Amino acid sequence: LRVGDLPPGVYFADLTLGDRAITVKLLVREYKRDSGTHVKCLYTTDLSLSEEEIEEAWRMRWEIEELHRDVKALGLEDSSFWRRERLQGYLAIFTIMTNVVRELIGALNLRSVEAFLRFVERHLGGPPGLMKIFKLR
Repeated sequence: LRVGDLPPGVYFADLTLGDRAITVKLLVREYKRDSGTHVKCLYTTDLSLSEEEIEEAWRMRWEIEELHRDVKALGLEDSSFWRRERLQGYLAIFTIMTNVVRELIGALNLRSVEAFLRFVERHLGGPPGLMKIFKLR
């Protein structure tokens, strides 16, 4: 019997790792999409988690994987970037810029970040125009 052959539901399985056995909780979900039916198999060693908590844990894990992919794509995987001081500086800049964008959205009577980005594109020539405004000297 293969995991992919199981019908949707919750299962418990004992896995042997070397000389010890562990029990995992397996959640099999079926999702309907435009391209057909897809099966997801999620597992945890925390047997107390509900089905929703298992799905949430895996959703958060996937977001972390996407963050790692984006960091690599941006060339930020250099370990020196992740030193505590640099990370704190990055978070401070991110927080400041988030607040600045929120203030600009309100001041320009816009409804969303997307509307702000359209404004920047239309009136400033896109990100390069915006970068000229904040050009470092």
